[in-house]
Amino acid sequence: MISPAITAIVIAVLAALAFGGGFAFSDWRAAAQIQRLNTNNAMLSAANDRCATDIQSVRMALEALTVATAKREKDAIKAMRGAAIAAATHTGNAKKIRSLRPVPAATPGKQCEMINTEQIQYVQSRQRHDLSH
Repeated sequence: MISPAITAIVIAVLAALAFGGGFAFSDWRAAAQIQRLNTNNAMLSAANDRCATDIQSVRMALEALTVATAKREKDAIKAMRGAAIAAATHTGNAKKIRSLRPVPAATPGKQCEMINTEQIQYVQSRQRHDLSH
């Protein structure tokens, strides 16, 4: 039948083929895993780059918002000062108007003249005020 030497050679050849096939299969699996990891790495790198770009955009937007807020705040303070001055002027005018002596009711023609005079003075003061601003 078959001699023990031939059997040993056949077993050795089969073992070598099995061992080589295992290495080939292992290399194929490792190559597939490396390819998958490279793909994942590329996707994560792209996402990281987008994230860095987004962070930079947010920082720039926040800086612009901070500058705009500071300008609005400064403008609001300036407007409030101007409004306080205008309010004081209008309050003074109102007090002045209230302190005027009433025109006697017995002279209706004089009432109209007084009202016309007051209106003219008021319009002239408004025009001077508008020209000064």
